[in-house]
Amino acid sequence: MKTLTACLVLASLTGCATKKFGDQKLQTQLETSDNKKSDKLGFDKDRNLLIQDKSSASDELITQQHVNEELRSKLQLEFQVLKRCRIEIADVRLGGNGEVAALPEIDGIKNDPNYKESVGIDEGGDLVFLRQENFEDRFKAEKQFEKSVRRLSKVVAANREQCEMRMRKARVEHGLPAERTPALTRYEGGQVIIVRPAERNLDDAFQFANDAKQK
Repeated sequence: MKTLTACLVLASLTGCATKKFGDQKLQTQLETSDNKKSDKLGFDKDRNLLIQDKSSASDELITQQHVNEELRSKLQLEFQVLKRCRIEIADVRLGGNGEVAALPEIDGIKNDPNYKESVGIDEGGDLVFLRQENFEDRFKAEKQFEKSVRRLSKVVAANREQCEMRMRKARVEHGLPAERTPALTRYEGGQVIIVRPAERNLDDAFQFANDAKQK
């Protein structure tokens, strides 16, 4: 009780309230050995030698979002390759039982911060719709999303590699080439002519194999 009372008394003088994100004062100018200032390499006030990189908060968030979008795209591509492999390896023509093995869940791994939405008149007198969110919550969510995607990408990649090994073995055992058949092309008049499209599914694979036997 005494501690609480003291805090209330001193609130108007020193401030006992918790600092909000962005209130912290940062030392970004470091001292060098010749007493000059640097924002890359130098000593802080406690004489610790630091290497630092300073950027604007908005730029850092945008960079993180770009990283996440690239990771998300790669994960989705890897997932589609795994899905196709699981579907084909389950086909009875390759010795499967027709049941596709469960796929890793890749949706719902990102928790979006809460938005505050308002409609009103802005400083210029225009009627506007305003959406706001806490910067710290957004940045933490983006960093956590990167960790989740990287972790899940390893799981999907491991499953894809295992499936493709089984797929190559099953294809050979059932009279198909181990790898999917690429497109057959030729050059004519300076242009690439597609003689036969690439294998899209097992129907194509068996058709191509049958055509090859008849030649």
